[in-house]
Amino acid sequence: MSTYADFLDRVQNEFLTTVKQAQDLSLKTIAATTELMSSMPKIDPNTPAQSIFPTPTEMVERSFAFTNQLLEARKDYALKLAELATDAQKQFAQTAQRVADAAKN
Repeated sequence: MSTYADFLDRVQNEFLTTVKQAQDLSLKTIAATTELMSSMPKIDPNTPAQSIFPTPTEMVERSFAFTNQLLEARKDYALKLAELATDAQKQFAQTAQRVADAAKN
């Protein structure tokens, strides 16, 4: 049986690992964005804009398509988060019941 101190050590280690993973992901994202931006095509100022850029209609279609992808990603995330919250709620209720039962004895 683990002690409360052992439990706190596990919580701290998990938290520290998660923080390091988030920091690593942040650094990788910044590096990938920097690399992506460095590959942006050069624009010749003498070339007419209509031959370089999408039409306004295409821009609207692209923007809504991208927004729909973002919303779908957020929905998937929210559903997964809701599942985790449901599981955590069940575990909390079970733990509370064990504590209450132990207090009776």
